[in-house]
Amino acid sequence: ADDHFSVHSVQSKVIMIIPRINELKQILNGHYMINIVLSLTFILTKGSSFLCPFVFWSNEGVCEIDHREREILMFLAVMIVWKGRKASNWLHYLSTVFMFAKLANLILFFRADLLLGAIYGLLAIIQMVIFPEPVYNGPENVTYFQGAELYEELTKKNGTTWIIEFYASWSPECRHIAPVFAKLSERLSLSNVKFGKLDLGRWPNEANKFYVNAAATSRQLPTICVFQDGKEVIRRPVVKNQRAVPFVFSEENCIRELGLWEIHNKAKENQKKKGTKGDKKTN
Repeated sequence: ADDHFSVHSVQSKVIMIIPRINELKQILNGHYMINIVLSLTFILTKGSSFLCPFVFWSNEGVCEIDHREREILMFLAVMIVWKGRKASNWLHYLSTVFMFAKLANLILFFRADLLLGAIYGLLAIIQMVIFPEPVYNGPENVTYFQGAELYEELTKKNGTTWIIEFYASWSPECRHIAPVFAKLSERLSLSNVKFGKLDLGRWPNEANKFYVNAAATSRQLPTICVFQDGKEVIRRPVVKNQRAVPFVFSEENCIRELGLWEIHNKAKENQKKKGTKGDKKTN
């Protein structure tokens, strides 16, 4: 019995570790590796007795971080913590870290030498062009609608609950929540609970039908709506006084605020009831 328990315990731990390993593998590509280097460039060069004299050759005795540079780095840490609160997942958080770290590096290098600042800025632009942030391509259980297909599907009112993400492929925020929506679809999909997506950047005319502002300056992308029997019952973010209330699209927030777990359990019960009635009719 003890052996069986120990084997079961090991299997459970392995099952928990494997998804984490798969998540870590996502950063083993050019985008993340180069961003890590760019984010640490100033500290690595300024703090290295070997590199510093070659990089900061135009100034003598600069191979130590001065008071003003410490202030900039402290401000960077504060901004990362402040903005990180709105991250939907750890990859989104990394993206926030990279953005502010590179901005701080650019300021620090320009402060040290205009040429160094220009070179660093050029390297950052090259990285963005050659190694953009990768698009999520993991497992998901999502239907992608085109044009009026979603509107037509909802008018059928066939008892299916649809959880729909309205997004735009050009939006960084939409790209960041792609893994979250994919995980939700894998966990909570049923025959009568389905997940779908509609690209309002590609189909802007559909935005008016579903009251989503798809403009480039919009705070309503992404928007996740729950439709039951063709009618919208809840959405996030909500819009008050013509302004979208900020919402963090983490997995936990989506489940809690949209009531996804309750929807899943209720749909499961309905499936069982229909199955029981079917068995009685057969008998």
